[in-house]
Amino acid sequence: NSYIYIHVDAKYLNIIPKILKDERVMIAPKHFDIQWGDYTQIQVNNYLIQFASLQRYHDYYSLHSGADLLIRPMRELIDYLKDTNQYAYCECTELPSHWQYGGGFGRIALKWPQCFRRRLGRNSLMRYLRSIYGKLYGIGVIRGKKLPEQYLYFGGADWFTMRNDCAENVLKFAKKESEFESLFIDSLSGAEIYYVSIFEMTKGKCAIDDKNMLRYIDWKERGQVLSVGSPNTCTMEFVEDLERSGAFFARKFDMNVDSEIVEYFCKKTGVLS
Repeated sequence: NSYIYIHVDAKYLNIIPKILKDERVMIAPKHFDIQWGDYTQIQVNNYLIQFASLQRYHDYYSLHSGADLLIRPMRELIDYLKDTNQYAYCECTELPSHWQYGGGFGRIALKWPQCFRRRLGRNSLMRYLRSIYGKLYGIGVIRGKKLPEQYLYFGGADWFTMRNDCAENVLKFAKKESEFESLFIDSLSGAEIYYVSIFEMTKGKCAIDDKNMLRYIDWKERGQVLSVGSPNTCTMEFVEDLERSGAFFARKFDMNVDSEIVEYFCKKTGVLS
């Protein structure tokens, strides 16, 4: 009852022959060179939504990375979506929030150089410079651009599930509101603002579950050596927490770290018999 649409990063086209061949698994023909925290993340998401919508009608769309897994049977997810019938499922809050750089506004008000829009090591000099740049905005030393007042600004997680009418409205909004779109071209991790803001601005009388993105992400202190801003990689030690969470998806998983937990959930959900 589901279709999988995959965008393969232009840097990793060699994985295409390894992807399962199935009529419900489709590889998008265009390949973006995705950079961390960059506008390309928004471009590729919009491209995937449009590509999927052109293939056939879908009741819901759910965005995932290659490090995600389904952890409950698809039938349970389908029943849940039918019963709750929300416009979107996400995690977000109105800006300004607890985020750094002026409560999050600095992410889109400042023009972030390309050297800042990439994943940087914990002790990287460029990381310190990026932090200083953002903090100068937060204390008013750097003004940044004036954000248009006709828009709402929310911040949240990258990952979401949305109903078909929401997906249609995202694409319409992106095409119509060029001023809003332009805010994100030189933004820092702007995807975490872009989608949830559009959800809130286009929902009308529809309801959004803004406290539930349907997936479990583990940020607990477990002794793993992590990149800055990265959650834990799930292992068999996480199984009890994952199953107790009630989530339908989880991230992140890595076969090179623990293949047993990947096989465990693939069998549980029926992906592997």
